[in-house]
Amino acid sequence: MIYFCNLNKMKYEDGATRPDSINIQTLIDKYAQDFIDCGKLIGKNGLSVGSGGNLSIKVPGGMLVTSTGSALDNLHADEIIFVAEANRENIYFFGSKGPSSESINHWTIYEEMPDVKAIAHVNVGPKEDKNIPSTLEEIPYGTIELGLDIIPLLKKANVVFLKDHGVVTIGQSLTEATNFLIESADKNKPFILPFVKPLIGAQ
Repeated sequence: MIYFCNLNKMKYEDGATRPDSINIQTLIDKYAQDFIDCGKLIGKNGLSVGSGGNLSIKVPGGMLVTSTGSALDNLHADEIIFVAEANRENIYFFGSKGPSSESINHWTIYEEMPDVKAIAHVNVGPKEDKNIPSTLEEIPYGTIELGLDIIPLLKKANVVFLKDHGVVTIGQSLTEATNFLIESADKNKPFILPFVKPLIGAQ
C-alpha cells in the first residue's frame, strides 16, 4: 500500500471533492501546541508507552493526527500530520513524516460519528473501577474493521477499551479527550505492541 499526498483533491465535510483552499500549515501551526501540551500531560500521567498511542482532531478538509513513530510525551510540530482522506487503498496526507498507522481508525470514527471532534489513544489498559466497555475480539489495528467495531461502543460511551491493545477516547476537544484518557487508563497496564514500519509518503 502506498501512502501519498494529493493536494489537488480534497474531500470536505459536505462530501464534495474540490481544489484545495486550505492553508494546511496554518492549521498545523494553530493546533500544534494543543497536541504538544496534551502529549506532555499523557506522559506526566505515565500513559505514554514508547512510540505507542496517537492523538487527532477533526479540522476543515480532514484531520490532524500524530505521525507514525512519534512519542506522545515528546511531540514536535513536524509530527502533526494533515490527512485529507483515508480509505482501504490510500491515505492522502501532507507532512514530512507518515501519519499514525492507526489513522484509518480515527478517520472511520470521524466519518461515522460527525459530532466527534477529537480522539486520543494509548497502549494502556483500563482502570478496573471505571467499568469501561470493551471490544470482544482483538482486531488488527490500522484497519477500517477496528474502527467500525468500536463505533457502536463509542456511541454509548466516550471511553472504550480495545482488547489487548489499549484505551481510546473521544471528545469535543483534544483536551477533553485527553482528560477522559487520564481518568480511564491504568499506567500499570501497558501493552507493548509489535513494531510498525513507518509509512511511505511524500509531500
